[in-house]
Amino acid sequence: MSLTMIRFVLCRISLAVMVSIFLAPIRAQENEKPASLESWDAIFIGGKRVGSVYTKVTPLEEKNKKYLRVEVTTNLSFKRLNDSVTMRQRFGTIETPDGAVLRIDTRTNSGGGEMRTFGDLDDAGSLILSMEGNGQKKTEKVAWSKEVRGPYAVEQSLARSAIKPGEERTLKSYVPDLNKVITIKLLARKDEAVELGGGINRDMLRVDSQVTTPDNRRIPELDTTYWVDQNGQILKTFTDAFGGYITYRTTRESAEAPITTERLDLLATSIIKTLTPIKSSETVRQAKFSLKSTDLALGEMIPGDIRQKLIADPGSTAGTLEVTTQDRNSGPEGPEQVAEEFTLPSPLINSDDSRVQEIAKTATRGLTEPWDKVVALNNWVSRNLRRKNFAVAFASASSVARSLSGDCTEHSVLLAALCRAVGIPAKTIVGVVYVDSLGGFGFHMWNEVYVNRRWVAVDATFRQAEVDATHIKLSESSLASVAPYESFLTVVRVFNKLTIEALESQ
Repeated sequence: MSLTMIRFVLCRISLAVMVSIFLAPIRAQENEKPASLESWDAIFIGGKRVGSVYTKVTPLEEKNKKYLRVEVTTNLSFKRLNDSVTMRQRFGTIETPDGAVLRIDTRTNSGGGEMRTFGDLDDAGSLILSMEGNGQKKTEKVAWSKEVRGPYAVEQSLARSAIKPGEERTLKSYVPDLNKVITIKLLARKDEAVELGGGINRDMLRVDSQVTTPDNRRIPELDTTYWVDQNGQILKTFTDAFGGYITYRTTRESAEAPITTERLDLLATSIIKTLTPIKSSETVRQAKFSLKSTDLALGEMIPGDIRQKLIADPGSTAGTLEVTTQDRNSGPEGPEQVAEEFTLPSPLINSDDSRVQEIAKTATRGLTEPWDKVVALNNWVSRNLRRKNFAVAFASASSVARSLSGDCTEHSVLLAALCRAVGIPAKTIVGVVYVDSLGGFGFHMWNEVYVNRRWVAVDATFRQAEVDATHIKLSESSLASVAPYESFLTVVRVFNKLTIEALESQ
C-alpha cells in the first residue's frame, strides 16, 4: 500500500497551533518584538505512536509591515512487513498577523526524493502554485479570496475567538495536497472529560468539524474532532482514518522520544480480510463480490468502468460488484486522442528522463505495434524491479529507473513513464487486489494504457497484460497536476470501512 494517502490527514490535523498562541501578543504589544514560539505534538495511528509534529512561528517585519512565518515539520515512522518506512513533510507559510496567506511552501520526502509544492499570491488575488521535482515543474493558478486561510484555519479561528457550546462556524481553508479550498463547518458540542495520555484527564470543549469541497461534496475522511481548552488551544484531535488517527499536545522530549514498543505495521493492518479464500486469484477472470461499507454509500467509493459494474441502490452502503477481465478489444471505442495529461512528462511520471528513455527504447526495440510495446514494457518492469522494497513510500519514475526497487507504486509509476516515453498514453490506478498469502484484499496500484482506442488495465507487479478479476479499482490519476496525490484519498475513505466477500469466481 502506498503511504502518500497519509499526507492528506497530516495536512488537516497534524499542524500544531502555535500560530494562534502568537497572535495575541502581536496585537497587544505593537512596540515589542515577540520571540519565536514552538510546540510539539505526538501522533498515534491505531493506538501506536508513529511520529511527531514540530511547529515554529516566527515574527517578521519588512517595510514596517508585520508578518508571520509558520513552519510545521511532521515525521512518521512505521513498518511495512519487514521494512522500515520514514516520511517527512515540511510545510510553511508567510502570512499576515490576521491569517491571510501570502506564500505557501511544502516539501515532502517519502523515501524517493524530495517533492516541493510552493506558490505566492499574485496582485490579482490568485495563488500561483507550482510542483517541482526530478527535473520537472508544473504550475497552476488557484482561485483565491481574502477569507481563505491556510491548513490551520481551525486552530487560528478557535484561538482568536472562543467558541461556545452549541455555536457553529464556517471557515475556508486551503489544502495543498488536494490543491483545493475546502469549507470547514465547526460545531461546538459540550465540555467532556478527555484522556490526554499518561493518566492525565481534563475537561475540555469538544468541537466537531465537517469538510466539503467548493461544489459541496463531502470529504468525510478529513472530518476531525478537536478538544479545546479554555484558551482556545487544541490539545487533542481525532480523525476516523487508518483505524484511528490521534494527535496529543506534549513536550519535545515525549514527542521525539525513540519508539521502543513494537511499531505499527501499516501493511498488515490494512488488509481487508475475507471469510472465504479465493483460490488461485491471479487466474480469476470473472467474479462477483458482496460489498458493505460501515458508513459511506458504495457509489461514492467504487467507480464503474469496462471492467467493473457496481449494483447498489443510490445511497446504499451494501451491494454487489461484478468484475470481468478485460482484453485490448473489450468495450466500445473511445476518441482517437486522449488528454495531454496522460501523455506528457510530470514531476512523478518524468518520461523525458534519460534513463527512462533509454529503457523504453531498449525494451521495445524492433516492435511497431503499440500493444506489443505495452506487453514488452510491462514484462521489463516486472522482471527488473527485483528488490521488493517496502521502505520507499513513493518515488518518481526516474528514481525507480535507477534503483530498480520498490513496491506496486514504483512499478506503476515507472510503467506509466515508459509507456509515455514511446508515445502510449498511460494512467495510474489505485485500488485493492486479493492476495492469496494474506487471505484478503490489500491496497494496490496498477496501470491503464490507451491502446486500440480503449483504456486497458495492465499490472507490472503481477506481470499481467490482462488483469485478473480480483483487482477492484477505487480511483485513477495521471499524476500530472500540482496535487497528484488526490487519487489516494479514496484509500483513506475505505480504510477499515469496507468488507468484501466473493460470491462467485471463475
